[in-house]
Amino acid sequence: MIKKAKQEPTNREQATRARRELLIEAAVSCFVEDGLARTGMRDIAKKAGVSIGNLYNHFPGRDDLIAEIAKIDAEELAAVMAEVTDCNDPHKAVDIFVTRYFEHCANLTSAVLTVEITSEALRNSTVARLFSGTRSMLSDVLETAIQNGEHEAFGMAAESRTAVVGLILDMIDGYALRVGLTGKKPSKKDTQALLSVVRCVLSMGGGDKGDHPMLS
Repeated sequence: MIKKAKQEPTNREQATRARRELLIEAAVSCFVEDGLARTGMRDIAKKAGVSIGNLYNHFPGRDDLIAEIAKIDAEELAAVMAEVTDCNDPHKAVDIFVTRYFEHCANLTSAVLTVEITSEALRNSTVARLFSGTRSMLSDVLETAIQNGEHEAFGMAAESRTAVVGLILDMIDGYALRVGLTGKKPSKKDTQALLSVVRCVLSMGGGDKGDHPMLS
């Protein structure tokens, strides 16, 4: 079977893609600088230097912009997580997961967006659903890495695995938020400290669930 050559995007398609990227960047900038609740479509159009009509041609509403941001974030994380799934060493796979996810989240823009989107998600179920898929994807990747090393690496009871995965994700999110809000690039010391705590949690998961209050 002869494969068709991949068609290059037309000038019009390239222009449309560039315009959408500009609008997304403007939206992120507004959300970070002014807060999601205080940002309207006119603010985003002004930041992007386009008419309000042009903005609506690409994104009918603010939730559509947030949905695109969620999609881009999920795609970026999926590419990073591929490195985890390709690793056959369970210890190394978990270390890669923690390091890459922490690096992805521990910056000022991501930290402020996390605060804004979390607050909005409490009031807006649509926004909450947009980002729940990313959390599920991260949970699945980490749980698989731990499961692959249960017997020879972690010795973790199967019933503890889901609780441990949730705890590790919460720790990474929380520490990335703390580091990111400083506006400084995360240091190697930050990453090593987080890895040490995660390894400790994994070793705790190997015992009786009832022995560990955090996993009960």
